[in-house]
Amino acid sequence: MGSGGFLADGALDAELTALRARAYGVDADIDADPVAAARLAELEELHAASLARAVHESAARGAEPAARAIETGAPDDGAPRDRSWWYRGRTGAFLAGIAVAAAAAAAVAAWMLWTGPRPDATLRPTGVAPSEQVLRLTDHARRQMVSKTTLRGFEPILGLEVWEAQSGLGNSCLLVFEPATDDLLAVGCVPPPANPGVEIYDVPVAWTQEWTERFPTGTVVRFVLTEDAVDVWILEGTS
Repeated sequence: MGSGGFLADGALDAELTALRARAYGVDADIDADPVAAARLAELEELHAASLARAVHESAARGAEPAARAIETGAPDDGAPRDRSWWYRGRTGAFLAGIAVAAAAAAAVAAWMLWTGPRPDATLRPTGVAPSEQVLRLTDHARRQMVSKTTLRGFEPILGLEVWEAQSGLGNSCLLVFEPATDDLLAVGCVPPPANPGVEIYDVPVAWTQEWTERFPTGTVVRFVLTEDAVDVWILEGTS
């Protein structure tokens, strides 16, 4: 697909959105379609890899001017030099500093395209063992080969339970459950060092009164696993 291909490919994005609806929507039916479920798992991993690649390439592009500016410098051996060399050296160092700062800003900007400016909540590990319900619902992530023995829970939010786990492929996984409806709402797995993230569209799936009173139609909740926490963004719909 090329560099950043997934993010620029509207057909793939539309396909992923449609498959997510079949997996997590009100009329979810993907469990009865193994081909579609396998395709969803494939696209989720491609999507996460494309995001990680975009961040890396943005940082690399920003760093190239800095490398070129540094290469134009010369060592100071104490010999007399005219002021124009000193000025050029100072200017080169100044421009190198700007380039490094620009590279960092580009990386942050690319990352913010996925995460947004600040999370609405940060969930910490609870140390609580998974319930029988969580263990049972994890079976729905069997296509991602999620290992039940590696489940680790985080603080709940808005009636949802959030867990991380490892897959049989060595990938890092993030799972979101809705105990009230006995549903696994979302699961995403990515290979290290990427951090898994999932989104729940038009939440909640059950459309409980609490949700409909608090959030407009089209609201999305985004979860991203960090080193030892889960950041949560509530992206309210406009309807």
